[in-house]
Amino acid sequence: MTRPSPYVRRHWLGAEIRRLRHEHGIRAEPLARAVGYPRQQLSALENGHLGPDVDMVSAICDYLTVGANRRTAIMDAASDGWARGWWTAHAERIGLRQGMYADLESGAATITEYALALFPGLLQTAAFAAARIHSDVSRRSEAFDPEAAVAARTHRQQLLLAANGPQYEVVLDEFAIRRGAAEAHIVADQLRHIIAVCARHASVTVRVLPIGASIRSHSAPRSAYSIYRYRDVEGCVAVAVDTLTTDLILTEQPDVDAYLSLHRRLKAAALAPGPSLHLLGAAAQELSPREGAA
Repeated sequence: MTRPSPYVRRHWLGAEIRRLRHEHGIRAEPLARAVGYPRQQLSALENGHLGPDVDMVSAICDYLTVGANRRTAIMDAASDGWARGWWTAHAERIGLRQGMYADLESGAATITEYALALFPGLLQTAAFAAARIHSDVSRRSEAFDPEAAVAARTHRQQLLLAANGPQYEVVLDEFAIRRGAAEAHIVADQLRHIIAVCARHASVTVRVLPIGASIRSHSAPRSAYSIYRYRDVEGCVAVAVDTLTTDLILTEQPDVDAYLSLHRRLKAAALAPGPSLHLLGAAAQELSPREGAA
C-alpha cells in the first residue's frame, strides 16, 4: 500500500490541467491544437482515463509556462497514473469493484469507513467473504473466480495490517451485526476475528454505531462509504460510496467535505472502542456459544 493510487493520481492530474486552463483563460480545443494533440486526447486526460500521455502533459506545462514546483507535482502525477498495481492483472477474476478498492487503498495514509449492512471487506474472514460472494452471482462476469476474489480480500487485509500499512478506522453499524448476512457460526467467527485484529493491531479501530443512537442533526447515512487520505499528496482525499451495482468515486472538495462532516457526526454517536468490542464479543457469544462458556 505504498504506491499512490493510480486512479486518484489520474483524477488529480485531470483536475490540475483544467485548473491550469482556467487560470490562463484558454479553452480545451486551442490548447490541444497548440501542443499538437487531438482534442479527444486532452479530454481523456482531464477526465482521468487510464495512461496519461506524459509527453502531452510535459508539452502543456511548457506551453503554459508552469513553475518548477508545480510542474514536478504534475509530472509525478502523470507518471503515477501509469502505474499497474497487483490488482490490475487480476481485475476480471477478482471483480472490477474489488480491483477499484485495491487501487484506492494503494498509498493511503488513513482509511476511514462507515459499514452499513455488511462487515467491511478489509476485515472480512475468508469464510465470510466466500459466503457473501456465493450469495449473489447474478452480476458476476464469466471470468470471475470466487477463490481468486477471496484470496484478494485476504491479501488486501494483509497489506492493511502490515507494519507500513495505513491507520484504519471503521464505524460499524449495529445493523450489520444483527443482520448477520451469513450463517450464524460464520458471523460469530467474523466477530471474533475483528476483536482479535483490534487487540493485535493498534492501527485498527472499530466503533459500533448502535441502532438506537441519536446522531447530531438527525443525519441519516444513506449508504456505506470509505474515505482515503494519501501519504504522497498533501490534502489529497477520495471517497468511495457503495451502491448496489457500482461505486461512486468522489474527489471534488465539496463532495468530499460532505462525507467528512457526516463521518464526524457518526463517529460522535458511536460507542467508544472498548464498549464496541464488548458488544461484538457478546453478539458472537449469542450466535455461537463456545464450549465451557458460562
